[in-house]
Amino acid sequence: MRGLYDLLKGYVRLEIQGRDLEKFINYLVRNDIELWNVLRIEGIIYVNIKLKDFKKIREYVRNSSCRVKIEQKRGVPFLINRLINRRMLVVGVVILVVTIYTLSSFVFFIEIEGAATENKKEVKELLTELKIRPGVLKSSIDLERLEELILQKSPQFSWSNAYFQGTKLVVELVEKELIDMEIVPSDLVADKPGVINELIVLQGTPVVEEGMTVKAGDLLISKEVVVKSEKLEEDEEAEGKVEIVDTKEVRAEGLVEANVWYQGYAEVELDNSFLQATANSKSSNIIKFENREFIITGPKDPPYSQFMVEEEVKSLPEWRNIDLPIELIRRRYIELKEFRTTKDVEVAKEIAKARAIDDVLQKISQEAKILNSKLKLINLEQENLIRIKALVEVKEDIGIRREELIEVD
Repeated sequence: MRGLYDLLKGYVRLEIQGRDLEKFINYLVRNDIELWNVLRIEGIIYVNIKLKDFKKIREYVRNSSCRVKIEQKRGVPFLINRLINRRMLVVGVVILVVTIYTLSSFVFFIEIEGAATENKKEVKELLTELKIRPGVLKSSIDLERLEELILQKSPQFSWSNAYFQGTKLVVELVEKELIDMEIVPSDLVADKPGVINELIVLQGTPVVEEGMTVKAGDLLISKEVVVKSEKLEEDEEAEGKVEIVDTKEVRAEGLVEANVWYQGYAEVELDNSFLQATANSKSSNIIKFENREFIITGPKDPPYSQFMVEEEVKSLPEWRNIDLPIELIRRRYIELKEFRTTKDVEVAKEIAKARAIDDVLQKISQEAKILNSKLKLINLEQENLIRIKALVEVKEDIGIRREELIEVD
């Protein structure tokens, strides 16, 4: 803050030479003249002094044996003086800034992206109707309103975005993908077994009721709908209107939620054995010609009863476009050792529970609502295994369509 204050007020860096330099500095200090950054180099003193105090020392400097030279001038007052001396430059910069700012407030270009040629013409006509053209002020264009009008006037677009990019107005559009579809009458059937919990029919005829048990493939909502109409009989004996009953087929729609049970299973061995690589290994260097192998160094047969093999194969480069059927093989035999581990019963149960829960959750859709869950330990004769069964009751929509929409070519 002190440095900023000094820059605002202005200060000078003085170079003082001559006799009695210490006496000169003491005089300045006694007269409450602030000095800082005092530096003496070979009989020359460099010191900073405020601009207002520099005027006070002129008379004393004339009467002393010291010579004072201004080495540097720093601060806002000196900057202002330089600008005043260069008025035309300052005026030119100001005019340039004002001109650029003014021009940046106008739209000089309009770009429409993401639309076909015929649709671009329609958007351009809309912009002309709204008096949006090159040369108008940016502030006169309501971008949000423009986006809404484009979607209202041009239903072939599903999304619009308008923004300024410098002096350019950019209108981004996304056209709708129109697919001709033929709605085929279809039933809703059960995707899996369960007990109907909630039934909401939007279209079609319900075949089941709440509380009923259904199995996979059972009809839930039929596509056949009864249509009733009234018609006057032409027979003279008819005393009024006769009701005629007819049926039509529709695309069944509705929500059929049911309680469904899922089962997961997992087992964990208490005593487990596995093979693990050791540090012991032996290598064989082999030349392979076509289908025959010639062992150069190393064992011909595997040196270990339990082992794994790593091979590194190199082929000879082509010579005059001739591919030589020779390969150099380095075959490494690594000894494997059998290890056995024993798990604690409680630890094995926790592992089996986690695996059983994960197994059952993979079968349940994300939209399903879990109602109840139960874990069951299965006791069998094999004492080395811990078996856990997970039962989960969920509520989910089991209705699927027997016939889906068919795309028309």
